[in-house]
Amino acid sequence: MKLDKPTFAVSTRADNLAKALRTSQKTITIWVRAGKYKNRFPLLRTTVTYNAKSVIDAGNYQKRFIATLPVAKTHTKLSILKEISNDEIRQLLAFTKRDKTIRSSTHDFDSFKSKKSFLSWKKRGKYIYTLINKNGRLTGIVWFNKGVPTVRIYPHSSKAKTLAKKLLVIVCKDFEKNNRKLTVSKNRLGQAFRIMS
Repeated sequence: MKLDKPTFAVSTRADNLAKALRTSQKTITIWVRAGKYKNRFPLLRTTVTYNAKSVIDAGNYQKRFIATLPVAKTHTKLSILKEISNDEIRQLLAFTKRDKTIRSSTHDFDSFKSKKSFLSWKKRGKYIYTLINKNGRLTGIVWFNKGVPTVRIYPHSSKAKTLAKKLLVIVCKDFEKNNRKLTVSKNRLGQAFRIMS
């Protein structure tokens, strides 16, 4: 779900998040899992959009937040964020090392073999967006290189292509809004989808 001006509810108490959602279904709920309430789960697990490890983590999530992306036929909401955190870099490197298709069919392995090589690659004008689940697990990444998008969804599944298309639509709008000199043509989007197939 795309939000123009998201409203965030941040609390250490999951029941407070449920109350915020009753006020507005568009609220982005962040549960700071700390203190004496850290193991008191909400009655509905879908109440929580993101499980933050600390107040600082919750603040970083809010700064990077673009939109939520519901997964069809599930109660799962994934978060689309700008940039990439150190923990997400670590997960990306692990995915790249395990995925035989990426190692044999792309140049990702050379760029993502270590944190040093990744940071060197990133400095060459890449705009990065990540897709994470409520526990901060990386489920996808999109990067733009000179306006050309590349997308990866982890793990590969039957829903990956549909999820990738929805993700690309949202991040392309944000990319064009924030990078007026670089635009994403429909031709380039088509190339990104062909690469994924």
